[in-house]
Amino acid sequence: MLSDPSIVAVYDFEIQDSTAYLIMEYVEGMTLTELLRDHDDRLTLDVVAAVFEAVAHALEVAHENGVLHLDIKPDNILINASGQVKVTDFGLATLADAQGFGVAGGGTIGYMPLEQMRQESLDARCDEWALASVTYEMLAGENPFLAPNLFQAQEAIEDGELVLPSLCWDNLDSAADDPIFYALDPEREERYESVADFAEELSPFLGDPAKGRAELAGIVAGPDEEEDTEPQPREPGIPLRDRITPELVFFGSHACGAAGSALLAFLSLQNISQTEGFANPLFWGLLLLIALAGALRPHLGALLGFVFLSAMLVMCGVPAAGCVLLAGAGVWWWYLGRAGDATANAALATPLAGAIGLGPLGPLAAGFALRPVAAMATAAFQVLCGFMLAGLGSASFMGWDMLVTWHFSTAAFASDAVMDRMTAMLLEPGTWIMAASWVLAAGACALLRWRPTRLFASFGVLAGSAVLVTGFVLAAICGAPSASAFTDPADAASLVVSAGIMLFAAYLLPNPEYYDESDE
Repeated sequence: MLSDPSIVAVYDFEIQDSTAYLIMEYVEGMTLTELLRDHDDRLTLDVVAAVFEAVAHALEVAHENGVLHLDIKPDNILINASGQVKVTDFGLATLADAQGFGVAGGGTIGYMPLEQMRQESLDARCDEWALASVTYEMLAGENPFLAPNLFQAQEAIEDGELVLPSLCWDNLDSAADDPIFYALDPEREERYESVADFAEELSPFLGDPAKGRAELAGIVAGPDEEEDTEPQPREPGIPLRDRITPELVFFGSHACGAAGSALLAFLSLQNISQTEGFANPLFWGLLLLIALAGALRPHLGALLGFVFLSAMLVMCGVPAAGCVLLAGAGVWWWYLGRAGDATANAALATPLAGAIGLGPLGPLAAGFALRPVAAMATAAFQVLCGFMLAGLGSASFMGWDMLVTWHFSTAAFASDAVMDRMTAMLLEPGTWIMAASWVLAAGACALLRWRPTRLFASFGVLAGSAVLVTGFVLAAICGAPSASAFTDPADAASLVVSAGIMLFAAYLLPNPEYYDESDE
Protein backbone atom coordinates (compact mmCIF):
# COMPACT_ATOMS: atom_id res chain seq x y z
CA MET A 1 0.00 0.00 0.00
CA LEU A 2 1.16 3.54 -0.75
CA SER A 3 2.35 5.58 2.21
CA ASP A 4 2.96 9.31 1.91
CA PRO A 5 1.67 12.49 3.60
CA SER A 6 0.15 13.57 0.28
CA ILE A 7 -1.84 10.34 -0.11
CA VAL A 8 -4.86 9.33 1.97
CA ALA A 9 -3.72 6.23 3.83
CA VAL A 10 -5.45 2.88 3.31
CA TYR A 11 -5.24 0.92 6.57
CA ASP A 12 -6.95 -2.31 5.66
CA PHE A 13 -9.61 -3.90 3.52
CA GLU A 14 -12.38 -6.40 4.04
CA ILE A 15 -14.40 -8.58 1.72
CA GLN A 16 -18.00 -9.41 2.53
CA ASP A 17 -19.86 -11.55 0.04
CA SER A 18 -19.04 -9.98 -3.34
CA THR A 19 -18.21 -6.52 -2.00
CA ALA A 20 -14.75 -5.23 -1.02
CA TYR A 21 -14.40 -2.47 1.60
CA LEU A 22 -11.39 -0.20 2.08
CA ILE A 23 -10.62 1.15 5.56
CA MET A 24 -9.07 4.55 4.91
CA GLU A 25 -7.69 7.54 6.77
CA TYR A 26 -10.37 10.09 7.77
CA VAL A 27 -9.62 13.58 6.47
CA GLU A 28 -11.64 16.39 8.05
CA GLY A 29 -11.82 19.33 5.68
CA MET A 30 -13.08 19.88 2.15
CA THR A 31 -12.53 18.72 -1.40
CA LEU A 32 -10.97 20.83 -4.12
CA THR A 33 -14.41 20.82 -5.76
CA GLU A 34 -15.89 22.56 -2.71
CA LEU A 35 -13.00 25.01 -2.64
CA LEU A 36 -13.48 26.00 -6.29
CA ARG A 37 -17.25 26.19 -5.91
CA ASP A 38 -17.60 27.99 -2.56
CA HIS A 39 -14.34 29.89 -2.14
CA ASP A 40 -13.23 30.74 -5.68
CA ASP A 41 -12.80 34.38 -4.62
CA ARG A 42 -10.02 33.29 -2.23
CA LEU A 43 -8.07 31.32 -4.80
CA THR A 44 -4.55 32.69 -5.28
CA LEU A 45 -1.47 31.49 -7.13
CA ASP A 46 -0.05 30.41 -3.75
CA VAL A 47 -3.09 28.17 -3.20
CA VAL A 48 -2.79 26.78 -6.74
CA ALA A 49 0.89 26.08 -6.08
CA ALA A 50 0.10 24.22 -2.84
CA VAL A 51 -2.49 22.00 -4.51
CA PHE A 52 -0.38 21.39 -7.61
CA GLU A 53 2.76 20.52 -5.63
CA ALA A 54 0.95 18.05 -3.36
CA VAL A 55 -0.93 16.24 -6.14
CA ALA A 56 2.15 16.10 -8.35
CA HIS A 57 4.18 14.66 -5.45
CA ALA A 58 1.49 12.07 -4.68
CA LEU A 59 1.47 10.94 -8.30
CA GLU A 60 5.25 10.78 -8.41
CA VAL A 61 5.21 8.48 -5.36
CA ALA A 62 2.52 6.30 -6.91
CA HIS A 63 4.30 6.08 -10.26
CA GLU A 64 7.60 5.21 -8.58
CA ASN A 65 5.76 2.29 -6.99
CA GLY A 66 4.28 1.21 -10.30
CA VAL A 67 0.77 2.49 -9.55
CA LEU A 68 -1.40 4.65 -11.83
CA HIS A 69 -4.27 6.58 -10.22
CA LEU A 70 -6.49 6.99 -13.34
CA ASP A 71 -9.09 9.25 -11.69
CA ILE A 72 -7.42 12.50 -10.68
CA LYS A 73 -10.16 15.14 -10.32
CA PRO A 74 -11.18 17.84 -7.80
CA ASP A 75 -13.48 15.41 -5.95
CA ASN A 76 -10.48 13.19 -5.19
CA ILE A 77 -8.27 15.98 -3.87
CA LEU A 78 -8.85 16.64 -0.16
CA ILE A 79 -7.67 19.56 2.00
CA ASN A 80 -7.50 19.12 5.78
CA ALA A 81 -7.71 21.71 8.56
CA SER A 82 -3.93 22.22 8.46
CA GLY A 83 -4.02 23.15 4.79
CA GLN A 84 -2.42 19.87 3.78
CA VAL A 85 -3.51 18.50 0.41
CA LYS A 86 -4.06 14.76 0.00
CA VAL A 87 -5.01 12.59 -2.95
CA THR A 88 -7.64 9.97 -2.29
CA ASP A 89 -9.62 7.27 -4.08
CA PHE A 90 -7.03 4.96 -5.53
CA GLY A 91 -10.00 2.67 -6.15
CA LEU A 92 -9.40 2.84 -9.91
CA ALA A 93 -5.66 2.59 -9.50
CA THR A 94 -3.90 -0.10 -11.48
CA LEU A 95 -0.47 -1.64 -11.21
CA ALA A 96 1.71 -0.79 -14.16
CA ASP A 97 3.61 -3.57 -15.90
CA ALA A 98 7.36 -3.69 -16.32
CA GLN A 99 7.20 -1.22 -19.21
CA GLY A 100 5.19 1.26 -17.15
CA PHE A 101 1.84 0.54 -18.83
CA GLY A 102 -1.45 -0.42 -17.23
CA VAL A 103 -4.87 -1.48 -18.43
CA ALA A 104 -7.42 1.29 -19.07
CA GLY A 105 -9.96 1.62 -16.28
CA GLY A 106 -12.84 3.97 -15.57
CA GLY A 107 -12.19 7.64 -14.98
CA THR A 108 -14.22 10.84 -15.17
CA ILE A 109 -15.09 12.81 -18.30
CA GLY A 110 -13.23 16.09 -18.24
CA TYR A 111 -10.27 14.61 -16.42
CA MET A 112 -9.18 11.71 -18.60
CA PRO A 113 -7.23 11.85 -21.86
CA LEU A 114 -8.09 10.31 -25.18
CA GLU A 115 -6.13 7.11 -24.60
CA GLN A 116 -8.14 6.38 -21.44
CA MET A 117 -11.44 6.98 -23.24
CA ARG A 118 -10.33 4.63 -26.00
CA GLN A 119 -9.36 1.97 -23.44
CA GLU A 120 -5.78 1.80 -24.65
CA SER A 121 -2.86 0.78 -22.47
CA LEU A 122 -1.99 3.62 -20.10
CA ASP A 123 1.13 5.04 -18.51
CA ALA A 124 2.07 7.90 -16.19
CA ARG A 125 1.20 10.45 -18.86
CA CYS A 126 -2.48 9.62 -18.33
CA ASP A 127 -2.29 10.96 -14.75
CA GLU A 128 -0.16 13.85 -16.05
CA TRP A 129 -2.98 14.92 -18.39
CA ALA A 130 -5.53 14.71 -15.57
CA LEU A 131 -3.31 16.84 -13.31
CA ALA A 132 -2.95 19.39 -16.11
CA SER A 133 -6.74 19.46 -16.54
CA VAL A 134 -7.26 20.12 -12.82
CA THR A 135 -4.55 22.80 -12.87
CA TYR A 136 -6.10 24.47 -15.91
CA GLU A 137 -9.47 24.49 -14.15
CA MET A 138 -7.95 26.19 -11.10
CA LEU A 139 -6.25 28.84 -13.23
CA ALA A 140 -8.90 29.47 -15.91
CA GLY A 141 -11.97 28.97 -13.74
CA GLU A 142 -13.57 26.33 -15.93
CA ASN A 143 -12.98 22.88 -17.36
CA PRO A 144 -13.43 23.03 -21.16
CA PHE A 145 -13.26 19.25 -21.46
CA LEU A 146 -16.50 18.51 -19.57
CA ALA A 147 -19.11 16.95 -21.83
CA PRO A 148 -22.25 14.81 -21.52
CA ASN A 149 -20.69 11.78 -23.23
CA LEU A 150 -17.39 10.32 -24.40
CA PHE A 151 -17.86 11.29 -28.04
CA GLN A 152 -18.34 14.97 -27.23
CA ALA A 153 -15.54 14.79 -24.68
CA GLN A 154 -13.16 13.60 -27.40
CA GLU A 155 -14.30 16.47 -29.63
CA ALA A 156 -13.66 18.94 -26.79
CA ILE A 157 -10.11 17.65 -26.36
CA GLU A 158 -9.28 17.53 -30.06
CA ASP A 159 -11.06 20.68 -31.26
CA GLY A 160 -11.73 22.81 -28.17
CA GLU A 161 -10.54 26.42 -27.97
CA LEU A 162 -8.71 27.02 -24.68
CA VAL A 163 -8.29 30.35 -22.94
CA LEU A 164 -4.68 31.18 -22.08
CA PRO A 165 -4.45 30.78 -18.27
CA SER A 166 -2.09 33.76 -18.05
CA LEU A 167 -4.87 36.02 -19.35
CA CYS A 168 -6.94 35.18 -16.28
CA TRP A 169 -4.34 36.44 -13.80
CA ASP A 170 -2.54 39.75 -13.58
CA ASN A 171 0.52 38.18 -11.94
CA LEU A 172 0.87 34.92 -13.89
CA ASP A 173 3.71 34.90 -16.42
CA SER A 174 2.57 34.05 -19.95
CA ALA A 175 5.38 31.48 -20.04
CA ALA A 176 3.23 29.33 -17.72
CA ASP A 177 0.84 28.61 -20.59
CA ASP A 178 3.29 26.39 -22.49
CA PRO A 179 3.86 23.72 -19.79
CA ILE A 180 0.11 23.40 -19.20
CA PHE A 181 -0.76 23.04 -22.88
CA TYR A 182 2.21 20.71 -23.36
CA ALA A 183 0.83 18.40 -20.64
CA LEU A 184 -2.68 18.70 -22.14
CA ASP A 185 -1.61 17.59 -25.61
CA PRO A 186 -4.13 15.07 -27.01
CA GLU A 187 -1.24 12.85 -28.13
CA ARG A 188 0.58 11.43 -25.13
CA GLU A 189 3.84 11.15 -27.06
CA GLU A 190 3.87 14.97 -27.16
CA ARG A 191 3.52 15.36 -23.37
CA TYR A 192 6.21 15.34 -20.72
CA GLU A 193 7.71 11.95 -19.99
CA SER A 194 6.67 12.12 -16.34
CA VAL A 195 4.67 14.13 -13.82
CA ALA A 196 7.98 15.17 -12.26
CA ASP A 197 9.06 16.81 -15.52
CA PHE A 198 5.71 18.61 -15.77
CA ALA A 199 5.98 19.86 -12.18
CA GLU A 200 9.55 21.02 -12.72
CA GLU A 201 8.49 23.13 -15.72
CA LEU A 202 5.32 24.66 -14.26
CA SER A 203 6.11 25.16 -10.54
CA PRO A 204 8.44 28.18 -11.01
CA PHE A 205 5.55 30.19 -12.48
CA LEU A 206 3.11 29.47 -9.64
CA GLY A 207 3.12 30.92 -6.13
CA ASP A 208 4.63 29.86 -2.80
CA PRO A 209 3.27 26.44 -1.71
CA ALA A 210 3.99 27.17 1.98
CA LYS A 211 1.93 30.36 1.88
CA GLY A 212 -0.72 28.49 -0.06
CA ARG A 213 -1.02 25.84 2.67
CA ALA A 214 -1.46 28.58 5.27
CA GLU A 215 -4.21 30.16 3.16
CA LEU A 216 -5.87 26.77 2.69
CA ALA A 217 -5.86 26.21 6.44
CA GLY A 218 -7.65 29.52 6.91
CA ILE A 219 -10.23 28.66 4.26
CA VAL A 220 -10.94 25.22 5.74
CA ALA A 221 -11.13 26.61 9.29
CA GLY A 222 -13.80 29.10 8.20
CA PRO A 223 -15.14 31.88 10.46
CA ASP A 224 -14.42 31.72 14.19
CA GLU A 225 -16.97 30.40 16.68
CA GLU A 226 -18.18 33.87 17.59
CA GLU A 227 -19.07 34.55 14.00
CA ASP A 228 -20.78 31.16 13.78
CA THR A 229 -23.16 32.11 16.58
CA GLU A 230 -24.40 35.15 14.70
CA PRO A 231 -27.57 34.68 12.66
CA GLN A 232 -26.63 33.90 9.11
CA PRO A 233 -28.32 35.83 6.32
CA ARG A 234 -30.42 33.89 3.91
CA GLU A 235 -28.33 32.44 1.13
CA PRO A 236 -28.93 34.26 -2.14
CA GLY A 237 -30.38 32.40 -5.06
CA ILE A 238 -28.13 30.94 -7.71
CA PRO A 239 -27.24 33.66 -10.24
CA LEU A 240 -28.61 33.10 -13.71
CA ARG A 241 -25.13 32.79 -15.21
CA ASP A 242 -24.32 29.93 -12.81
CA ARG A 243 -27.35 28.00 -14.01
CA ILE A 244 -25.96 27.81 -17.52
CA THR A 245 -24.35 24.37 -17.60
CA PRO A 246 -22.15 22.95 -20.38
CA GLU A 247 -25.07 20.74 -21.35
CA LEU A 248 -27.33 23.79 -21.73
CA VAL A 249 -24.71 25.54 -23.86
CA PHE A 250 -24.41 22.44 -26.02
CA PHE A 251 -28.19 22.23 -26.46
CA GLY A 252 -28.48 25.93 -27.27
CA SER A 253 -25.69 25.76 -29.84
CA HIS A 254 -27.26 22.84 -31.68
CA ALA A 255 -30.75 24.36 -31.43
CA CYS A 256 -29.40 27.51 -33.08
CA GLY A 257 -27.82 25.38 -35.81
CA ALA A 258 -31.11 23.59 -36.41
CA ALA A 259 -33.16 26.81 -36.48
CA GLY A 260 -30.81 28.67 -38.81
CA SER A 261 -30.45 25.76 -41.21
CA ALA A 262 -34.21 25.16 -41.23
CA LEU A 263 -34.93 28.84 -41.91
CA LEU A 264 -32.63 28.91 -44.94
CA ALA A 265 -34.13 25.65 -46.17
CA PHE A 266 -37.68 26.94 -45.70
CA LEU A 267 -36.99 30.14 -47.65
CA SER A 268 -35.22 28.26 -50.43
CA LEU A 269 -37.66 25.37 -50.82
CA GLN A 270 -40.73 27.63 -50.84
CA ASN A 271 -39.29 29.57 -53.79
CA ILE A 272 -38.25 26.59 -55.91
CA SER A 273 -41.09 25.40 -58.12
CA GLN A 274 -40.36 21.70 -57.61
CA THR A 275 -40.54 21.92 -53.80
CA GLU A 276 -42.87 24.85 -53.03
CA GLY A 277 -46.15 24.41 -51.20
CA PHE A 278 -46.96 23.07 -47.77
CA ALA A 279 -48.70 20.06 -49.26
CA ASN A 280 -45.54 19.00 -51.08
CA PRO A 281 -43.94 15.98 -49.33
CA LEU A 282 -40.59 16.80 -50.95
CA PHE A 283 -40.63 20.16 -49.16
CA TRP A 284 -41.13 18.58 -45.75
CA GLY A 285 -38.63 15.80 -46.36
CA LEU A 286 -35.82 18.16 -47.37
CA LEU A 287 -36.71 20.67 -44.65
CA LEU A 288 -36.56 18.04 -41.91
CA LEU A 289 -33.35 16.56 -43.33
CA ILE A 290 -31.55 19.93 -43.31
CA ALA A 291 -32.91 20.83 -39.87
CA LEU A 292 -31.69 17.47 -38.54
CA ALA A 293 -28.26 18.08 -40.04
CA GLY A 294 -28.15 21.48 -38.33
CA ALA A 295 -29.16 19.94 -35.01
CA LEU A 296 -26.53 17.21 -35.15
CA ARG A 297 -23.76 19.19 -36.85
CA PRO A 298 -24.46 22.94 -37.07
CA HIS A 299 -21.64 23.49 -39.56
CA LEU A 300 -23.10 20.85 -41.89
CA GLY A 301 -26.61 22.27 -41.59
CA ALA A 302 -25.28 25.76 -42.33
CA LEU A 303 -23.49 24.53 -45.46
CA LEU A 304 -26.63 22.79 -46.73
CA GLY A 305 -28.75 25.85 -45.98
CA PHE A 306 -26.48 28.21 -47.90
CA VAL A 307 -26.17 25.74 -50.79
CA PHE A 308 -29.97 25.54 -51.09
CA LEU A 309 -30.23 29.34 -50.90
CA SER A 310 -27.71 29.58 -53.75
CA ALA A 311 -29.60 26.99 -55.77
CA MET A 312 -32.85 28.88 -55.23
CA LEU A 313 -31.34 32.11 -56.60
CA VAL A 314 -30.04 30.27 -59.67
CA MET A 315 -33.34 28.51 -60.35
CA CYS A 316 -35.36 31.68 -59.82
CA GLY A 317 -33.50 33.66 -62.45
CA VAL A 318 -30.59 35.29 -60.63
CA PRO A 319 -27.76 32.88 -61.52
CA ALA A 320 -24.93 35.37 -60.98
CA ALA A 321 -26.00 36.06 -57.41
CA GLY A 322 -26.50 32.36 -56.74
CA CYS A 323 -23.05 31.42 -58.04
CA VAL A 324 -21.36 34.19 -56.05
CA LEU A 325 -23.13 33.09 -52.86
CA LEU A 326 -22.27 29.44 -53.51
CA ALA A 327 -18.59 30.30 -54.01
CA GLY A 328 -18.53 32.49 -50.91
CA ALA A 329 -20.24 29.82 -48.82
CA GLY A 330 -17.80 27.17 -50.02
CA VAL A 331 -14.72 29.24 -49.22
CA TRP A 332 -16.09 30.31 -45.84
CA TRP A 333 -17.09 26.76 -44.86
CA TRP A 334 -13.84 25.16 -45.97
CA TYR A 335 -11.56 27.56 -44.13
CA LEU A 336 -13.74 28.53 -41.16
CA GLY A 337 -17.23 27.08 -40.98
CA ARG A 338 -16.32 23.43 -40.59
CA ALA A 339 -13.94 24.23 -37.71
CA GLY A 340 -16.66 24.41 -35.07
CA ASP A 341 -20.23 25.15 -34.07
CA ALA A 342 -19.52 28.73 -32.98
CA THR A 343 -18.41 29.81 -36.45
CA ALA A 344 -21.39 28.14 -38.12
CA ASN A 345 -23.87 29.68 -35.70
CA ALA A 346 -22.28 33.11 -36.14
CA ALA A 347 -22.90 32.91 -39.88
CA LEU A 348 -26.45 31.65 -39.31
CA ALA A 349 -27.10 34.66 -37.08
CA THR A 350 -27.54 36.82 -40.20
CA PRO A 351 -30.57 34.99 -41.66
CA LEU A 352 -31.98 34.26 -38.20
CA ALA A 353 -31.67 37.76 -36.74
CA GLY A 354 -32.27 39.46 -40.08
CA ALA A 355 -35.62 37.67 -40.36
CA ILE A 356 -36.91 39.85 -37.50
CA GLY A 357 -35.06 43.03 -38.42
CA LEU A 358 -32.01 42.57 -36.20
CA GLY A 359 -29.30 42.45 -38.86
CA PRO A 360 -26.64 44.15 -36.65
CA LEU A 361 -26.78 41.17 -34.31
CA GLY A 362 -24.80 39.14 -36.88
CA PRO A 363 -21.43 40.94 -36.77
CA LEU A 364 -21.71 41.48 -33.01
CA ALA A 365 -22.31 37.74 -32.52
CA ALA A 366 -19.33 36.91 -34.73
CA GLY A 367 -17.06 39.23 -32.75
CA PHE A 368 -18.42 37.88 -29.48
CA ALA A 369 -17.87 34.21 -30.32
CA LEU A 370 -14.77 34.14 -32.53
CA ARG A 371 -11.16 35.24 -32.62
CA PRO A 372 -10.49 38.52 -34.49
CA VAL A 373 -9.44 37.11 -37.89
CA ALA A 374 -12.17 34.47 -37.93
CA ALA A 375 -14.72 37.04 -36.74
CA MET A 376 -13.88 39.51 -39.52
CA ALA A 377 -13.86 36.80 -42.19
CA THR A 378 -17.19 35.45 -40.97
CA ALA A 379 -18.60 38.99 -40.90
CA ALA A 380 -17.53 39.40 -44.53
CA PHE A 381 -19.51 36.28 -45.39
CA GLN A 382 -22.42 37.67 -43.35
CA VAL A 383 -22.29 40.78 -45.55
CA LEU A 384 -22.59 38.59 -48.64
CA CYS A 385 -25.47 36.60 -47.17
CA GLY A 386 -27.20 39.75 -45.87
CA PHE A 387 -26.87 41.38 -49.28
CA MET A 388 -28.51 38.42 -51.02
CA LEU A 389 -31.37 38.31 -48.54
CA ALA A 390 -31.83 42.10 -48.73
CA GLY A 391 -32.11 41.80 -52.49
CA LEU A 392 -35.23 39.67 -52.08
CA GLY A 393 -37.24 42.67 -50.99
CA SER A 394 -36.05 44.88 -48.13
CA ALA A 395 -32.91 46.30 -49.82
CA SER A 396 -31.51 46.84 -46.32
CA PHE A 397 -28.79 45.20 -44.24
CA MET A 398 -30.99 45.74 -41.19
CA GLY A 399 -33.14 42.73 -42.09
CA TRP A 400 -34.85 40.91 -44.92
CA ASP A 401 -38.44 41.03 -43.58
CA MET A 402 -39.32 37.36 -43.58
CA LEU A 403 -43.08 37.88 -43.28
CA VAL A 404 -43.13 39.79 -46.57
CA THR A 405 -40.47 38.05 -48.65
CA TRP A 406 -40.70 34.38 -47.61
CA HIS A 407 -42.56 33.54 -50.85
CA PHE A 408 -41.32 36.35 -53.08
CA SER A 409 -40.63 34.48 -56.31
CA THR A 410 -44.05 34.67 -57.97
CA ALA A 411 -44.27 38.44 -58.20
CA ALA A 412 -40.71 39.64 -57.77
CA PHE A 413 -38.97 37.83 -60.59
CA ALA A 414 -41.62 38.69 -63.18
CA SER A 415 -39.97 42.08 -63.68
CA ASP A 416 -36.45 41.13 -62.63
CA ALA A 417 -37.04 43.15 -59.47
CA VAL A 418 -34.52 41.22 -57.41
CA MET A 419 -31.67 41.74 -59.86
CA ASP A 420 -32.55 45.41 -60.22
CA ARG A 421 -32.63 45.79 -56.45
CA MET A 422 -29.23 44.14 -56.02
CA THR A 423 -27.72 46.28 -58.77
CA ALA A 424 -29.05 49.44 -57.16
CA MET A 425 -27.59 48.41 -53.81
CA LEU A 426 -24.18 47.76 -55.37
CA LEU A 427 -24.15 51.25 -56.88
CA GLU A 428 -24.91 52.90 -53.54
CA PRO A 429 -21.80 54.04 -51.58
CA GLY A 430 -23.77 53.46 -48.40
CA THR A 431 -23.88 49.73 -49.13
CA TRP A 432 -20.10 49.47 -49.14
CA ILE A 433 -19.81 51.63 -46.03
CA MET A 434 -22.27 49.38 -44.20
CA ALA A 435 -20.38 46.29 -45.37
CA ALA A 436 -17.09 47.69 -44.08
CA SER A 437 -18.70 48.64 -40.76
CA TRP A 438 -19.90 45.06 -40.26
CA VAL A 439 -16.42 43.63 -40.78
CA LEU A 440 -14.75 46.27 -38.60
CA ALA A 441 -17.40 45.93 -35.88
CA ALA A 442 -16.80 42.18 -35.66
CA GLY A 443 -13.04 42.76 -35.46
CA ALA A 444 -13.34 45.43 -32.76
CA CYS A 445 -15.65 43.27 -30.66
CA ALA A 446 -13.43 40.19 -31.02
CA LEU A 447 -10.26 42.12 -30.21
CA LEU A 448 -11.59 43.31 -26.85
CA ARG A 449 -13.36 39.99 -26.25
CA TRP A 450 -9.94 38.29 -26.44
CA ARG A 451 -9.58 38.84 -22.69
CA PRO A 452 -12.20 36.40 -21.37
CA THR A 453 -14.03 38.50 -18.77
CA ARG A 454 -17.53 39.92 -18.63
CA LEU A 455 -16.14 43.45 -18.50
CA PHE A 456 -14.07 43.12 -21.66
CA ALA A 457 -16.88 41.24 -23.41
CA SER A 458 -19.16 44.21 -22.66
CA PHE A 459 -16.51 46.64 -23.89
CA GLY A 460 -16.23 44.58 -27.07
CA VAL A 461 -19.98 44.74 -27.71
CA LEU A 462 -20.02 48.49 -27.10
CA ALA A 463 -17.02 49.04 -29.38
CA GLY A 464 -18.60 46.96 -32.14
CA SER A 465 -21.88 48.84 -31.72
CA ALA A 466 -20.05 52.16 -31.97
CA VAL A 467 -18.50 51.06 -35.28
CA LEU A 468 -21.93 50.04 -36.58
CA VAL A 469 -23.42 53.40 -35.56
CA THR A 470 -20.61 55.17 -37.39
CA GLY A 471 -21.30 53.08 -40.47
CA PHE A 472 -25.03 53.86 -40.32
CA VAL A 473 -24.40 57.60 -40.05
CA LEU A 474 -21.82 57.67 -42.85
CA ALA A 475 -24.07 55.58 -45.07
CA ALA A 476 -26.93 58.01 -44.47
CA ILE A 477 -24.73 60.99 -45.32
CA CYS A 478 -23.39 59.39 -48.50
CA GLY A 479 -26.81 58.16 -49.54
CA ALA A 480 -28.47 61.58 -49.18
CA PRO A 481 -25.94 64.40 -48.67
CA SER A 482 -28.63 66.96 -47.99
CA ALA A 483 -30.40 64.77 -45.47
CA SER A 484 -29.79 64.52 -41.75
CA ALA A 485 -26.98 62.24 -40.59
CA PHE A 486 -29.40 60.48 -38.28
CA THR A 487 -30.60 57.11 -39.48
CA ASP A 488 -34.17 55.85 -39.59
CA PRO A 489 -35.65 55.28 -36.09
CA ALA A 490 -36.31 51.64 -36.97
CA ASP A 491 -32.62 51.19 -37.84
CA ALA A 492 -31.60 52.80 -34.55
CA ALA A 493 -33.98 50.52 -32.66
CA SER A 494 -32.53 47.50 -34.44
CA LEU A 495 -29.02 48.43 -33.34
CA VAL A 496 -30.05 49.17 -29.75
CA VAL A 497 -31.91 45.86 -29.41
CA SER A 498 -29.02 43.92 -31.00
CA ALA A 499 -26.48 45.55 -28.67
CA GLY A 500 -28.76 44.89 -25.70
CA ILE A 501 -29.00 41.19 -26.54
CA MET A 502 -25.21 40.88 -26.80
CA LEU A 503 -24.66 42.83 -23.56
CA PHE A 504 -26.99 40.38 -21.85
CA ALA A 505 -24.93 37.53 -23.32
CA ALA A 506 -21.82 39.18 -21.87
CA TYR A 507 -23.50 39.33 -18.47
CA LEU A 508 -24.16 35.59 -18.61
CA LEU A 509 -20.50 34.76 -19.21
CA PRO A 510 -18.69 32.95 -16.38
CA ASN A 511 -15.84 35.21 -15.30
CA PRO A 512 -12.57 33.26 -14.97
CA GLU A 513 -10.73 36.01 -13.09
CA TYR A 514 -10.10 35.77 -9.36
CA TYR A 515 -9.61 38.60 -6.91
CA ASP A 516 -7.92 39.01 -3.56
CA GLU A 517 -10.08 39.51 -0.48
CA SER A 518 -8.92 43.13 -0.36
CA ASP A 519 -10.65 43.72 -3.70
CA GLU A 520 -14.06 42.69 -2.41
